[in-house]
Amino acid sequence: MSKEKAIQETVPHNDVEEANNVVYTCAEHGKDMYFKVKEYEKKPEAKDYVYVRFKDDGQFESMWVKILQGTQQQGYGELNNIPVKLLDRKLGDTINYKTDKEGVTWENKN
Repeated sequence: MSKEKAIQETVPHNDVEEANNVVYTCAEHGKDMYFKVKEYEKKPEAKDYVYVRFKDDGQFESMWVKILQGTQQQGYGELNNIPVKLLDRKLGDTINYKTDKEGVTWENKN
């Protein structure tokens, strides 16, 4: 699998990314991995977080966002991961998000 086609998935953290905190998958299995990690949202310790998928120039990256206002379905929050592929975003950025009818929570740039 080439890194150019990789999709990055992460789990929540507080301040420092660990090397084992990043999972790469091929484009074919990226959505499956997204939903596998997103299951963590159901745990009580993740009630203030949402797993958000980002797309930029054909690259996908999914990261945890700490909810500041809204729910796990729609709102805005603070990026809680250090981006690996989407370098125009950084830890602590404010992110708007919305969940689509398939259950994928996307960054909402509108």
